[in-house]
Amino acid sequence: MEIRGKHVLFGMLAFFGVIILVNAIFVYMALNTWTGLTEENAYQKGLRYNETLAARDAQRDLGWQGAVALTALDDGSERLTVTLQDSQGIALTGLAVSAVLRRPTHEGFDQTLQFEERQSGEYETDLSLPLRGNWDLYLSARRPDTPGDAPAFEMKTRLWLK
Repeated sequence: MEIRGKHVLFGMLAFFGVIILVNAIFVYMALNTWTGLTEENAYQKGLRYNETLAARDAQRDLGWQGAVALTALDDGSERLTVTLQDSQGIALTGLAVSAVLRRPTHEGFDQTLQFEERQSGEYETDLSLPLRGNWDLYLSARRPDTPGDAPAFEMKTRLWLK
């Protein structure tokens, strides 16, 4: 069989067609399997890293300690309880406690939580989460009468929902 111009043209079109098809599949997979950013404003946070270290030192000087418990309720929801103590183990009362609950692998499921003090040093909130698995809790607690630039107690922990 003799190779003619149409054979070469068909071979080149088939070759480049396969390359374009594979690239299109890769682009489709990349755009449809990406779940989102894991950290907002990472560059700006990196620039302010010394401020972050100073805030951690101030928090360590406070000596506050926190513990998190997750309890399943009868209606299928959960109750999140945070217990806060000072460096001597005395319950911290009268704090403004808030948190953000983030799904580390999926975008769009973040929840902002406000806690109420139900017992001395125990702050609770009820939640109903759409997905099971890992969740990251970013907690912040401060006395309501302290200025905004005063160090707040911050805690990050991972929760596992079965």
